Amino acid sequence: MTYAVAQLKRSFIADYVVLGGGNVRRFDKLPDDVDPGQNDNAFLGGIRLRETKRHSRELKWRVI
Repeated sequence: MTYAVAQLKRSFIADYVVLGGGNVRRFDKLPDDVDPGQNDNAFLGGIRLRETKRHSRELKWRVI
């Protein structure tokens, strides 16, 4: 798990990772830059990334 999270973090140039899913609670310890999360938050974040401005196709949010 640690290797996979490290590769994703490096690929997306992320400051930290929120690991979700029902099985995340089974891990006794997570790496320092990984926090447990909930799937509901990830779903909402994915929707927000694709929101567009009103009456336009321009994206509302800018990911840098």
